[in-house]
Amino acid sequence: MRSRCSRAPRRNPGLGSFIDDGNQALTVLCGRLRAEPSFVEQILIVEAMADLALRLPEHTDEAMAWFTDLGADSTTVPQTRLAVVVQRARCVPGQVGDDTVTAAIELLRELDDAAVPAEAWCDPSRLASPAAAGDGAPPQIVAAFQDLERDRRIHSPITDLLRTFHWTLAGKVPERTALLAEQLRSRDPGSCLDAVRMSAELMTTWRGDHTRLVMLVAEHLNASRDQVAAEAAATLDSCHVIAEPARGALAAHVAAQYATYGPDVWRAPQPHLRRSHQGAVQALARLGDVRAVPSILTALDSGDDAWRAVKVAGTLPQAADQLAPHLCDHLRGLDLTQPAWEMSVHSDLSALAALADGSAISVISETLDMAASHGLWPIACSALEALKAFGSSAAPALPTIRSLITASDAHVRPAAVAALWAVVGDSDEVIQPLLDLLHDPITFRITKAADVLAEIGLPAHVALPRLRDLLSHRYEWVRVPCAAALWEIGGAPETPAVLDTLLQAWEQNPAIANRVVACLDRMGPAARPALPQLRSELLHPQRRGRFNSIDNDEDLQRISRALIDRLRDLR
Repeated sequence: MRSRCSRAPRRNPGLGSFIDDGNQALTVLCGRLRAEPSFVEQILIVEAMADLALRLPEHTDEAMAWFTDLGADSTTVPQTRLAVVVQRARCVPGQVGDDTVTAAIELLRELDDAAVPAEAWCDPSRLASPAAAGDGAPPQIVAAFQDLERDRRIHSPITDLLRTFHWTLAGKVPERTALLAEQLRSRDPGSCLDAVRMSAELMTTWRGDHTRLVMLVAEHLNASRDQVAAEAAATLDSCHVIAEPARGALAAHVAAQYATYGPDVWRAPQPHLRRSHQGAVQALARLGDVRAVPSILTALDSGDDAWRAVKVAGTLPQAADQLAPHLCDHLRGLDLTQPAWEMSVHSDLSALAALADGSAISVISETLDMAASHGLWPIACSALEALKAFGSSAAPALPTIRSLITASDAHVRPAAVAALWAVVGDSDEVIQPLLDLLHDPITFRITKAADVLAEIGLPAHVALPRLRDLLSHRYEWVRVPCAAALWEIGGAPETPAVLDTLLQAWEQNPAIANRVVACLDRMGPAARPALPQLRSELLHPQRRGRFNSIDNDEDLQRISRALIDRLRDLR
């Protein structure tokens, strides 16, 4: 939904995109600009001129000359002059220098006096209550659609223009940070709100030192408008590990909310206040800060947005004694047979596994038993995965685990074998089921088996011939786990084949980089031939690794740097 301060575009974009007579299009665009008093329409005309220059390069010089004249005309409003700066940069991105960003910043300062009234940008108010879930949909799905709707809103008439500029600047992180710093200083809350969201886009997509930007966003936790504060908290939550510089600001924000609104502020009826507090608590928890615990307990006990608290509870193992009992009660309170709660069951089990508190074994075992008896195979898989974290302490669940070794469900069988190995630690009991899985036509079964074989190590030597054969599998997500298992079982004699497989797969699919680098890390000095590829990885400006997520990418960079240092010192 666009801001009410913007107008729908007319026919101007078509002049740049479809008219083949460049001279005619140039003439019409110039005439339209002189006749159009609205800066919103003028911005579209400037954009159309850039479209024309990009589509018909023979008219680039004329378009650039027009941009120069228009930008130098003091009677032109600053919004249109900003459009000139942006669209000229878009036409010649290789020529964008510090002066271009400086010019844009100066124009933003000129615009700061033209604030948009709150009624033009403020999001519509919504009740913040569990009833908003509606129609029995999982609360996580409802929230995801609300986030999508929120992200598509525009609160300033120049936001699309600034997004175009950021797209043009691409990996120029220092320049984009300087631009965002100015955007975040705006006295217009709508402009600030959009700038906070653009900051999240930069930090989650591009590598670099984002300390300054994290701190600038953190300043908006204290914004006078709750909606801006809520967006700042959500952005810091999305930053995960790189939000560390804002830890103090997040803790102070949460403490101030406790002091003002009381210990139940997690459940506040005001939607923006509620979102601001929950976002800050989640961000703190992801940093491993126990100051997030009181609100997480409130969420688990009340059930209000408990799924958000569960999502981060597993990041606080130092508070496992407090969190695990409440998570167990929350899990017991969920109806496993209702599809609306399946995602919450998975999250509870994952959090309990991460906390690894022994008091959770009984409820996880109960969940596994019920899932198996009702054929709830996805939940059974999650319960089996959770039991692995407890090792031999999960022995009471062995009868059910063993009964699932021959389950018909494609996912349950490898999960049961993996859990059996983790709990019993007897390679003789699991080797044959693992060998059977290695010969399965379903690729994820092969992968799961290879992962367990890697954990077993040398006693799994009987699997070596099949693992060698699988290095030629068509799918890299099979080849890499098998190569890792081959190394863990066969050791140094397998080095050439393992390295060749790992590096080729990495080159083919950057998403597998985390698994490759983890194996290289375990290989030690034998991984030295991977140095060029490790160095090359760190030169990529965009986030990479599994799902291109911040956590995976930061791990990828950290391990790659450590490996480079270790392997370089071996010379």
